[in-house]
Amino acid sequence: MHTDGTIALSAACLGIALAGVMSALRSVQDRHARFYLMLVFGVFGGIVSTPLVFAFAPSMYGFYLPVVLVLLLVLSPAVFFYVSAKTTDLQPSTIRRRDIVLPVVGGMVMLGYWLQPAQAKTAMFIAGELPAGFAPATLVLSTFILIFCWVGSSCLYLFATLRRLRDYRSKLRSLYSNLDDRELRWLDWFVVSLVALWAATAFTFVADNTGFDQVVVKELIYVLTACLLLFVVAFASIAPPEAEIEGPAPSNDPSEPKYARSALTDAYAEQLARRIRSAMTQDALYLDPNLSLQKLSRHVGALPNQISQTLNEQIGSTFFDFIAHHRIEAAKPLIAKGLANSLTVSLDVGFNSRSTFYKAFKRETGMTPKGFREAAVRSKE
Repeated sequence: MHTDGTIALSAACLGIALAGVMSALRSVQDRHARFYLMLVFGVFGGIVSTPLVFAFAPSMYGFYLPVVLVLLLVLSPAVFFYVSAKTTDLQPSTIRRRDIVLPVVGGMVMLGYWLQPAQAKTAMFIAGELPAGFAPATLVLSTFILIFCWVGSSCLYLFATLRRLRDYRSKLRSLYSNLDDRELRWLDWFVVSLVALWAATAFTFVADNTGFDQVVVKELIYVLTACLLLFVVAFASIAPPEAEIEGPAPSNDPSEPKYARSALTDAYAEQLARRIRSAMTQDALYLDPNLSLQKLSRHVGALPNQISQTLNEQIGSTFFDFIAHHRIEAAKPLIAKGLANSLTVSLDVGFNSRSTFYKAFKRETGMTPKGFREAAVRSKE
């Protein structure tokens, strides 16, 4: 059932998972992020240990496989709540009753398997046969139903995770002028890799049960798992820069307008808009690569939420886009003259990376810096 290769790779994956748990324990992340990261590594470690149990503790194999079912049901919520804990600029998500329904039902099915006689467990998990009786049939049917529920719930948690990341990055655009170290882009790759691993596992499961197991390289699943775990160990330990401020407390009423409780008058908002524009055109505040909403609010002498509301309603822009616009305006004459390369120009006007500069330049002008320079040269001829 398990080859020497899968057993060796299983041991390697377990070692990486344990290293991930130790790394999470020693990390400087928020305690909720540490807990859920340890849970993710622990779940992975438990799942990949299946070949090791089969090889070194075969008498426990019938007890261990039902545990794997519960671990699968815990994995998707653990990933979602880890991402939720990492996106600390938003209100952290709390565990709801519906988040524990499937794991609890899985635990009940697990107990049902444990209560079966040893011969029944051997028949089901080793020989792949269904013993006679109502209880074994009910347990097997419940397992298949839970697997389908796991697929559906995993998709829901996946969409919730992606939406969480989207909202987090949208929030960042109202707080910071440079996002490169804060956007947690590695989490996108983590989610994509996790989906790829699930797809490969599902393909292997289907092939095993339809007589096409000879076309499947089972070791590939453990190789993918090892790569995924190494990736998470490497990037999860990198803490993003500390947030300088927190946004205004979100309203509990989703139908309430965003600034319904604001006391900012139209006259004061217009005055703030003039002061904000002056901070850019006269004080060139955009040249600070670490400019944040907090710094701008101190410079202008207003509350951060008042600055944010003025940018959105009076100027019609997010903080990030507003600062990027002024940086690009400052970069245009430098690009047109061609006295420095794009990287130098991007750093001179306040960007932290060339890639961010290129995206902002293309969004503002519809051209790349090279195309803009060539157009400027042609216009002089």
